[in-house]
Amino acid sequence: MEIISGKMIADELTSTLKAANIADGIEPCLAILDIGDNPDNKRYIGLKTKAASAIGGTTRILSMPGEVPKKQVLDQISALNQDPNVHGILLQLPVSESLQPHQDELLAAIDPAKDVDGFTPHNLGMLLSGEPLYVSCAAMACLNVCRRYAGPLPGKRILLVGESFDVIQSLAIILIKEGCNVMVTPEYDSSYLPNSDIAIIEKGAPGIVKASNVKEGALLIDAGFYWADGRTCGNIDKSQMGGINGYLLPVPGGMGPLLIAHLMDNLCRAASRIMKG
Repeated sequence: MEIISGKMIADELTSTLKAANIADGIEPCLAILDIGDNPDNKRYIGLKTKAASAIGGTTRILSMPGEVPKKQVLDQISALNQDPNVHGILLQLPVSESLQPHQDELLAAIDPAKDVDGFTPHNLGMLLSGEPLYVSCAAMACLNVCRRYAGPLPGKRILLVGESFDVIQSLAIILIKEGCNVMVTPEYDSSYLPNSDIAIIEKGAPGIVKASNVKEGALLIDAGFYWADGRTCGNIDKSQMGGINGYLLPVPGGMGPLLIAHLMDNLCRAASRIMKG
């Protein structure tokens, strides 16, 4: 099974975005709201800051204590919405425990035109009923890989395992509109895999997907992240897949780089829209 390099695809997209920004004189600015002291959030923000710099953009990090009042966060979002020098606004998730009951309200406060995560109710609703301004970066990363490695998508049998709104639910809508035969299940069941041309597996357990269940020529996308035996791993047991024809986007080195590259793609489109009026 051919291992797909998410980093290679991400680097290709990043280079294209940087060249376009230079040609158009665009310097995208991403504002990131960081609430609380979650170390994982800090790490992801660092990766996004580095990615923004790589496309010729900038970041504005707004750090707030975990117990910050909801109104203060909403006021900050409102100010960013009105700032013409900010092109994308990102609420780093998860927010602090005290604000988790208000997370949906905070996301809804972001201007859909600056919602580069694609998480606002407006963009999620438009994904279902029309044409959203921005689609979840995770969903777009998966779609990118599907189009590159699975050929024409209409008629393909696609298995989606999980229930997240940013990956599984968004992809289900997109792929149905593409003319695919989509099956969505909240938990992994190996009996569904032999009939699947494409499988995107977000939920399961470390190494739960074995080679014996995989259809010849299938595309597998691992969207699960675990820390086991001192290393990062996903749902798919990569060590078993060598003798099978097909493609695998693995963990690590797969979805992670692609997610951030597609976030930058959304940011560049937002900057272009705002700067060109």
